[in-house]
This record gives sequence, structure tokens and C-alpha cells, in this order.
Amino acid sequence: MSNRPDVPPDHPFGPHNLPYGSFTTGGPPRAGVAIGDGILDLTSAAAALLPGHAGLFATGTLDAFLAAGPAAWAEVRAAVTAWLTDDRHAVAAFVVPAADAALRLPFAVADYVDFYSSEHHAANVGRIFRPGREPLPPNWKHLPLGYHAGPAPSSSPARRSSGRPGSAAPTTARSSSARPPGSTWRPRSGSWSACRPRPGGPYRSTASRGTCSACAW
Repeated sequence: MSNRPDVPPDHPFGPHNLPYGSFTTGGPPRAGVAIGDGILDLTSAAAALLPGHAGLFATGTLDAFLAAGPAAWAEVRAAVTAWLTDDRHAVAAFVVPAADAALRLPFAVADYVDFYSSEHHAANVGRIFRPGREPLPPNWKHLPLGYHAGPAPSSSPARRSSGRPGSAAPTTARSSSARPPGSTWRPRSGSWSACRPRPGGPYRSTASRGTCSACAW
């Protein structure tokens, strides 16, 4: 029996791509690394195999790790890669099925503003919102546009407007990118593209690829 998880060579989360995150399986949150269809429990693995950096993951989030700087990032990355590629490291016991886990926001987000700076994207969205009219507002190329966003894990409840003020009461809906717990390590899929036609309408589903909801990029 191998000491490390068995991951197909073409899996998107092989040793070449090991994204960090935070997850829970019903208990306290733990830091993790996606590997194949599982998650390496980094909080537990670091305590056993990398005690010098175990404190960076003790809270189950990535805040301390991100604050530790490039040297610590490189050391942890090298250690995790070695654990998952060398049978001398017994890490299989620290891997949990992704399907059994729920993802959490991995670090505190103080603030976030998205600047609407891609002309291609903005024009495609403008054609959706203003069909038959100029897609970009007159000031788009002269005044930077931005909007404030509050990041949250996929499938989190989101309070959204249901129309113009006074037209209807706001509703609470789930994120459009919601997926079953455990599947959220994968790229977004099933988004509607403003750049591709679909049968019966101007857009088609871009399932199976990571997408921008307006440009399918």
C-alpha cells in the first residue's frame, strides 16, 4: 500500500498544481491542500511532519501562512510536494475525500474592489444589458469603473437585489457558482458566456472549463 495518495497523471490537482484552502468535515476548520479527489489535512500533517511551521496552520486558516513571507511559502511548498511524490513520507493517512469536506473562506479579506478594465468583457456585458445600443457608457475609457465585492465560499447564501429599488423586495439566493461540498476545488463550470452562442439563444453553457461569466476565459 502506497504511503501517498494515488493520483492519475492527468488529474488537474496533481503534484504540479497543489492549491491551498481551508475546509471542515464537521469539526474545527483545517488548512488543506487539494490533491487528486482528496484534501491533504495540512494542519495535522504539518504538526506531525513539519513542526517548525505547524503554527502557521494551527487555526485552520491561511492567514498566518500568508503573513510568513516567501521563504516560509517556499519551504512549505517544497515539503508538501515531497510528501505527495515520495513514498518515504507516510501522508495517505492525512488525506480526506474532498466529497466529505465543506470549504471555508481560507483567509480574512479586509476589502476588495474589482476594476471593470477589460474592454472586451465590458462590451460583451453591455450588449447583454443594453441590446441594440452602444455597449459601453461614454465615460468608460476616461473614468475607471470599479465595484465593491464581498468574497465568500461557493454555495454561501447571498442577499441580492431582485430589481430596481421599489420594484420588488430583495431576495436571498445561493451563489450562481454553488456546487456540492468538496467539488468547489475544481474550476468554475456551467457559467453562461456572453461570447459564445447556444442553441435557442445568444449564449451557451461553458461547462467543463474555468470561465469568466461574460467571456468564457
